[in-house]
Amino acid sequence: MESVLINSDAHSKSVLHRIFEILIASFLLLIASPLFILGCILSFLDLRENPIYYQIRVGKYDRLFYIYKIKTIANTANDKITFLGEVLRKSKIDEIPQLFNVIKGDMRIIGPRPEQPKYVDQFLKIDPNFSLRHEIKPGITGWAQVCLPKAKPKDNLDKLKYDLYYVNNRSIKLDTIIILKTIKIIITLNSN
Repeated sequence: MESVLINSDAHSKSVLHRIFEILIASFLLLIASPLFILGCILSFLDLRENPIYYQIRVGKYDRLFYIYKIKTIANTANDKITFLGEVLRKSKIDEIPQLFNVIKGDMRIIGPRPEQPKYVDQFLKIDPNFSLRHEIKPGITGWAQVCLPKAKPKDNLDKLKYDLYYVNNRSIKLDTIIILKTIKIIITLNSN
């Protein structure tokens, strides 16, 4: 009987957390909608293509999903980031569509960044612990992103220790620290 109560309590917390995250993502989407629209317009004027970009990423329990972003790279052979694309990336405006991923349930606001399957396969060969980061939903921002803000996909093994720390130590306090550090990083990167 006690285990049933514990499972019921855990399920209730999970449902409440999901509702809270949908409300937060919806609110953020609402207040960020002018930036989202501006980003889409700038992307379209710059690239003359559909401004929304989607790509397959690996989520919780290795489930594949499409992540959404505002396009910052032209569909050309050299995959060069345009000047406006660089502005959208530095300001993180290109990440706003991922709030739709949160609402859909593919992602959370905070968690390990989802990677492309090719990178996951590559890093699993080097360190099998890389799969442990998929025990929770990926996030728009995370502990690795605030501790190593300039890391690239090649730095995934360096980021892994931060991702695993977060997987094992998730808390409201840590989430609050990550949110505050994320805001500071966005402001700092945009002031340079």
